[in-house]
Amino acid sequence: MWIISRVLFTVILVVDAIYQKNTIQLIALVAFELGMSAYSIIQYHQSLTLFTNTEDPSVKLALAFLGSSYHASGWAEITQICIMIVSTIMFVFLAYKLYLEFGWHIYKKIGADLTMRDRYKMYQIFMMLLKFDFFFFLGFSVQYLALLIVAWWAEATTDDAKNNIVRELIEHIVLSCLVSVAMLILAYWGLRRERKPHMYIFIALSCASMAYFIYMLVQISENPDRFVGSRAFLSFFLCVDMVLILASVPVAIVCLRNFGLGLRNHISHATAASTSLSMTPIGQEKPNTERWSLE
Repeated sequence: MWIISRVLFTVILVVDAIYQKNTIQLIALVAFELGMSAYSIIQYHQSLTLFTNTEDPSVKLALAFLGSSYHASGWAEITQICIMIVSTIMFVFLAYKLYLEFGWHIYKKIGADLTMRDRYKMYQIFMMLLKFDFFFFLGFSVQYLALLIVAWWAEATTDDAKNNIVRELIEHIVLSCLVSVAMLILAYWGLRRERKPHMYIFIALSCASMAYFIYMLVQISENPDRFVGSRAFLSFFLCVDMVLILASVPVAIVCLRNFGLGLRNHISHATAASTSLSMTPIGQEKPNTERWSLE
């Protein structure tokens, strides 16, 4: 399920980057593909080291139950790693070719004003970060919810244990799922409309999310037995989420300072002027017949 969602997310962002001719998003996608290749290696290592303490009675019981089927999918995981590495190399090559093509489009859209181009670059970076925030925030939330419902609820035998799981479930849905989605929507709307209150709320909620992610990382570190089989995955997503927040907040502040300096009108005017040419195949754009002269 995770691999399918990752592929769909990559396809959507690639199509969006090509449509918008966004070089920054292409670079981010290259980093994303490299990270997912590393993630597939982590997944293989996690399955190999799932049962480390073979003297534990519960581990012995699990190994006896699994028998020869334990880690029978090793060949598929190795195949997945090889495919990921090969596809990532091909993706990097194609992204580099598109990067060379898109540079001229940005110049035509924004012009030669270096200050305005820097503002537009920060605008693109923040938009790209919001998309990756959405993917990784929800990725962690879904994995933790699955752990709560599938693993811990089945192991709960007393009413107190079930009540604790329900409380954790409600806290996680509110703090992680709802807050994350709400703050990302506010940030997107605030950036597009240049609404400062929306950006202030996003920054405040980002700090709250950072505190929650740190708390969850500490819980995973202090209770490794409770997170057997999912510790590496959850830790990986938490670390990526915290890095994204550390990157998103400063960029949000820079974009906030650029409000009211003409970027919104500049982008709207350029987009309206190029709507008829937005889906023209690369390399087949109509030449500009307007003559330039030095005054």
